[in-house]
Amino acid sequence: MPRETKRVAATLNREQIRAALAQNDPARSFYLDLETGAVVQIDENDDSPANDELRTLVMEGYGDRFRYIPGGNTSADDAAVAVWIEAEGL
Repeated sequence: MPRETKRVAATLNREQIRAALAQNDPARSFYLDLETGAVVQIDENDDSPANDELRTLVMEGYGDRFRYIPGGNTSADDAAVAVWIEAEGL
């Protein structure tokens, strides 16, 4: 079964994606919002209502609207961003 193509925002914020790929803080999770092209950050140690609301929004839209960006690539560059975008089918 072919994978449906999600409509992507006109402009992905590649610098935010690169920064998210380079993150090493396990308490922070990063997701690309396909509607805005921006990266959203969730602080896993923050129990505030605003952070819980953001976490719920991301989890409800995961796969369709939001895509997880794995960190840990401290040398992430434009090529790493391009590889991630291609791997996500964007």
